[in-house]
Amino acid sequence: MANETQRELAGDKAVRIVDAMRTSVARRGVAGSTFDHVAREAGVSRGLLHYYFGSKERLLVEVAKHDSRVRATAMAERLSEVGSVDDLVSWWTRSLRATVRHEPEFVLLLLELFSLSQRNPDIASETSGMTGRTAAAMGARLARLRDEGRIDFDGEPDTLATTLLGFTHGLALQLLSNSEASLTAVTETASAAIRSLVREPA
Repeated sequence: MANETQRELAGDKAVRIVDAMRTSVARRGVAGSTFDHVAREAGVSRGLLHYYFGSKERLLVEVAKHDSRVRATAMAERLSEVGSVDDLVSWWTRSLRATVRHEPEFVLLLLELFSLSQRNPDIASETSGMTGRTAAAMGARLARLRDEGRIDFDGEPDTLATTLLGFTHGLALQLLSNSEASLTAVTETASAAIRSLVREPA
């Protein structure tokens, strides 16, 4: 992607644009989310979107990166409060429920980015970097919890982090696409699986 499309847009306009794109993707999908739709809903000019983002795909990447940063910050705060395996499982359970009930757009964004990544190497690189940074940030927090004697687990922290993120995103997609599935039942089953991966320190 051209460097000129990677400009920084800060402040209220950025928030409105990101929110408008997220909402549009959830409502219309990527194909139906045009710059006209986003500009109108964000209350900015279509030219401004082109100037800062260049393409709809670029805007989609920026929205996902913004959401990932926000979620990573919240995750770090919550994980710093974890003091036991029960706390970790409780945190993960709340995260899954919040994603399904209040943040389905984020799951749809990841799915759309994965699809676009199969055809666009630049988007594939950005998506890989984004998901990798998220897993690394969670892994660092999990490593600290193990070093501090709050929890214990086998293997690398980044591997456990990737697994927990995969549980969240994969199960959220299943629950959002299957109205017959029980959030409570799925959460309980997944929580049991997580308990098999982490344990209280000896």
